[in-house]
Amino acid sequence: MWAPFHSEEEWELARFLMKNVGQTKMDEFLKLDIIQQNGVSFDNAWSLLKYVDKLCTGPAWTCEMIDVEGDVVTEDGMLKCKQLELQQHDPVKCVQELMGNPAFQAMMSYVPECAYADAKGENHIYDEMWTGKWWWNIQVSTDLE
Repeated sequence: MWAPFHSEEEWELARFLMKNVGQTKMDEFLKLDIIQQNGVSFDNAWSLLKYVDKLCTGPAWTCEMIDVEGDVVTEDGMLKCKQLELQQHDPVKCVQELMGNPAFQAMMSYVPECAYADAKGENHIYDEMWTGKWWWNIQVSTDLE
């Protein structure tokens, strides 16, 4: 689950080093006897960066130039326009990434559920997609033949 790192502790150390320490200081830190004795799987900044390069990155970003018309009128009476970059992910690929990621496996739900705030079942709680009426209707309407 912590691949390419060997444990959660090693992942936490790598994350801390990447966020807080430059490469030169990282090399010095990883050469300390206490770190060498505890046996992390990377022994210098270069080998840590190789591990980081192996991490899953998810769907690729795409960039599209879009023209946006504002509400400011220019001197010639036209609305002011500006070209902007729109950075985006393909939402289908994002959902595929989330559903295929083993880290989220225990949090995925495909079965509709009813949740109630009271013992009598009169106060329905709608807090997740699978607790809504739509999810029930989709499950019932699916043609299984």
